[in-house]
Amino acid sequence: MSSSENHESPGVEKKPNWLLLKESAEELYRAGKIYFTRKELVDKAREKDPSRSEMSLDFEIDLVTVNSSSKDRYRDPEKLFLYRVDRGRYTLYSPEEHGELEKYIGIKKVSPARKHLIEEVVSGLEKMGYDASENRYAKPLQPDIVAEKGDEVVGVWVIDPGTPLSDQYKMLAYAIGSSLLNREYSEYIVVVPGELLKRVTKDLIDTLDRFKIRFATVREERRYTLQL
Repeated sequence: MSSSENHESPGVEKKPNWLLLKESAEELYRAGKIYFTRKELVDKAREKDPSRSEMSLDFEIDLVTVNSSSKDRYRDPEKLFLYRVDRGRYTLYSPEEHGELEKYIGIKKVSPARKHLIEEVVSGLEKMGYDASENRYAKPLQPDIVAEKGDEVVGVWVIDPGTPLSDQYKMLAYAIGSSLLNREYSEYIVVVPGELLKRVTKDLIDTLDRFKIRFATVREERRYTLQL
């Protein structure tokens, strides 16, 4: 065998560790090994590619495990495929058996009601003369919608009416906290479902008004109507 046959062809990149581990875990599972140890998984991966270091593969296991405590754990659903059964033992992650991924990494599903509501809020703001658009790539402390009119830039938070009331409270707290911490906007509007707004005390409304944080609600008929 020539020396060139011992090396990968130029330009051919190795699979990333997470993908090699995923393929290895699936092979173990198909072979009847429903539960496997870290060592068994690493050994299978190195069997497929002996050039990988045991240390790097072992480290990667924590990053691809949905219920891992690692702060560096992946958030990409494609890269999360292991479930830790107990100390050192794993299986393939199954949403039906182990629960939805959002339970572990906090991915928020966008409900049809919220999507519709955001569209209606944008439309309502535009009728008031604002240039409004959804903030699709919002970072922490950033609102759901940004509305501009002249020198005025308004940050708008939208509370999902399709979620349980307990979750609405959490979203409300996050919207208020973010508005208090991020002061780059001229004004803040928090759009809340009517039933939730009834539970907001007048004292809180008056206090937040001093920080230019206002509440708005929507009336639901055939479609949502923004009420400022």
